Amino acid sequence: MSEIQHPTANSAPDSHCSSCGAPHGEGVSGFPRTCAACGATAYRNPLPVAIALQPVYDTKGTALVVITRTVTPARGGIALPGGYIDDREDWRQAVVRELKEETGIDAASRDVRLVDAMSSPDGHLLLFGLLPERPADALPASQATDETEGWHLLRRAEELAFPLHTLAVRAFFEGRYI
Repeated sequence: MSEIQHPTANSAPDSHCSSCGAPHGEGVSGFPRTCAACGATAYRNPLPVAIALQPVYDTKGTALVVITRTVTPARGGIALPGGYIDDREDWRQAVVRELKEETGIDAASRDVRLVDAMSSPDGHLLLFGLLPERPADALPASQATDETEGWHLLRRAEELAFPLHTLAVRAFFEGRYI
């Protein structure tokens, strides 16, 4: 019986087969790649991220709900609510789950409409889900969460912590997501 080699704590990302644990060997890079030990093929898929665009209105006009991050990356930065889509989770469910986790705001996944999909340079696929506009005074009070200082309203396009969030906010305020 052959001994299976397992990655060490100092292993480089993607340096070992995710099926059997054997090292890919020197000079192996790029995807897809086939493991010499077990024959499994590995693909590098983009990590999907669900982002919520929650418009609200009040006497000052229309705004978007944004959060102030307390986690890396971009700790202290302003961002749209969002995060990774869980295994076997529908992207619309991820939009409303992330909105709830980061702001306390409830929404229904059936109301989420895909308005944009963008790929980041680091391989993430961002899916921007637009929710129906609602009155600002119907939202729960802003409170800190595990990942945020709470939420507030963004009333015009401005630079956010993540470049693709900035592009989406600009598109929203320019009326391109109607």
